[in-house]
Amino acid sequence: MLYKEFVELYERCTLGNCTPQEQKLFEEYRDNFDLSDMPWTSDFGNKAEIEQRLKTDLHNRLFKNQVKHLIPVGWWAAAAAVVFVLGGLLFANGYFNSNTKPYQLASDKNIIKPGGNKATLTLADGKQIALDGLRKGKLFTLNDVTVNNDVDSSITYQKTASQITGKSQPYNVLSTPRGGKYQITLADGSKIWLNAGSTIKFPVDFTSDERAVELSGEAYFEVAHDAMRPFKVTSAGQVVQVLGTHFDINAYPDEAAVKTTLLQGSVKVYRKNQTAITQEIIIKPNEQAVFKSDKLSKTTVDADEFVAWKNGVILFKNADIHDVMSKIARWYNVEIEYQGQIGNDTYNGEIPRNAAFSEVIKILKLDDINVKSSGRKLIVSQ
Repeated sequence: MLYKEFVELYERCTLGNCTPQEQKLFEEYRDNFDLSDMPWTSDFGNKAEIEQRLKTDLHNRLFKNQVKHLIPVGWWAAAAAVVFVLGGLLFANGYFNSNTKPYQLASDKNIIKPGGNKATLTLADGKQIALDGLRKGKLFTLNDVTVNNDVDSSITYQKTASQITGKSQPYNVLSTPRGGKYQITLADGSKIWLNAGSTIKFPVDFTSDERAVELSGEAYFEVAHDAMRPFKVTSAGQVVQVLGTHFDINAYPDEAAVKTTLLQGSVKVYRKNQTAITQEIIIKPNEQAVFKSDKLSKTTVDADEFVAWKNGVILFKNADIHDVMSKIARWYNVEIEYQGQIGNDTYNGEIPRNAAFSEVIKILKLDDINVKSSGRKLIVSQ
């Protein structure tokens, strides 16, 4: 089979448009692939060595371990190429000779795109401002605070007076839809990155002896230090209290637990009833507070894993299929439907958040996740 023929067969099989005979041929050929019909340049090193390295990597990834990898990680993954050899498609401009046209990815029939900078700001009087696509500049001034839209990805609340008046401040709400993200700088200088499908409620200015906000969904916080006024985040029944530090809170309503992950400093996490604190814990960097079934606990984690979304990556480490699909669903704004009994396999890997949706489907299929798209729905089956 020629390389071009294999690519065309791969397209049909990964998009679910192949016959049973073609699927069998695809599986037989991929298990015994070689690079003999591919144009080769010395830019990538010795052909035989690289082919053997790829085969060894595939064997280790797919057969030696029970954990499955969404995409391989290796020296070739960073070479501006999309890797595919059973587990990835090897494409790079330098890989083909001058007579070979680079493969063109199939167009996305469902027009499903990666998420982007999208948010709505709701003012105290109920007025709503759509921030995506808004020009840079001042939005409004209220109670000595000027609100500016900075390019198309963040807004800033900036105080025009230095004194704290003690006057009660109106609350604003910043919301991102599924498939959206946005950043906000509060009046005290604290920065917050909102993930898709999230909401932060905050005062226009902080004028009391504490700085309190409310979160639903996920956000990364870089809290400005203020020893006299603690910063508090209330989310799904728990409260996070800091004086100034970096942390992430995942508090989506459809998740089984609220997770608070610390990167710097020290954080107090507690739950309370109407009158008193009933339980509290202190977490340090690379620790995570877990609030589940009305109880708090903590565990040691790799904190970078839980803020990868802020840096443009959907990252998985020992994640089950539901975790994998929920992150994809929020970022690409699609619905997930499960059919039949789903296995207990776990997955490791990463997907760039700017990846085309068609590429996400290919990655999932190539790692034996049986998935097909129907409109804006992904159907996952055994």
